[in-house]
Amino acid sequence: MEMQSWNPAMRGAYMKGAYAAEAGQPLDSCPYKDKRKEDGRITWSRAFRYAWQDGWRDKWKSKSH
Repeated sequence: MEMQSWNPAMRGAYMKGAYAAEAGQPLDSCPYKDKRKEDGRITWSRAFRYAWQDGWRDKWKSKSH
């Protein structure tokens, strides 16, 4: 994964997810909710949620092996 090219805020969300997995927190403990605009369009919150979940999953996989 080429995280160096990521926005620093996205890198932070990814690392928070990895730390959560390391601490034994469940995947659904993600603090980033899927927020939507009034017209139903998505916001950047989904990108942060996915970054956090990617970090969590990557750490979980590395712990499992």
